[in-house]
Amino acid sequence: MKILISGALTGLGASLCKKFLMEGHEVYAGVQSTANLMELEQIKSHANLIILPLDIAKKASIDEALAIISRHTNQLDVIINVAGVLLNREANIISDTYEDINLTFQVNTIGPIYLNNVFFDILKKSNQATMINISSEVLSISGVGAKFGTYIMSKTAIAQYGFILKATCQENNVSMRVFSVHPGRMKTDMGAENGEIEARVSADGIYKIATGQVLKENEEIYVNYKGEAML
Repeated sequence: MKILISGALTGLGASLCKKFLMEGHEVYAGVQSTANLMELEQIKSHANLIILPLDIAKKASIDEALAIISRHTNQLDVIINVAGVLLNREANIISDTYEDINLTFQVNTIGPIYLNNVFFDILKKSNQATMINISSEVLSISGVGAKFGTYIMSKTAIAQYGFILKATCQENNVSMRVFSVHPGRMKTDMGAENGEIEARVSADGIYKIATGQVLKENEEIYVNYKGEAML
């Protein structure tokens, strides 16, 4: 299988790259900067790994990523949108600046949707076509507090998008598995405050979803990394 993973430098993205490579798949790792490959440094020479610049907040970068990948292949099997930001951990939504709000939605919501749009045609060619967008568990409209407000809204939006995309595929007779995945509370830089599992544990679960070992029939759309329904 051929896999595109955004946000691949660290944490869940890097762990997913390593898992897919270990299992013999071809990985296109989207990274914001190639100057420092961080957790990919030790595997950068792997024969099945292609590292490409991909700033999910910039349209031109997404367009260029499509051009680069199209020079290697005319088909992808799986896209996993991992890239995400959580800004102003100690502040609240009233003190979020325009720039903070804009960047949060660009990275967590708008960028992934646009990436999926431009890669849609080469993904739908696969008979294993699977689209996975990393969301979160904080999706109750009323059951949230004041913390991480902008982040919560952006992740709620990308989770809802999963349902819309799946319905759109069905309406247009496109066979594609679509998931909004809560990756668990990981011990990463973003989840440092309440991390419970290692990123590799989440990656192992998401790998099973991506390869159809779990939820092959796409009975659920919004799930956790184990494939368990979140609603």
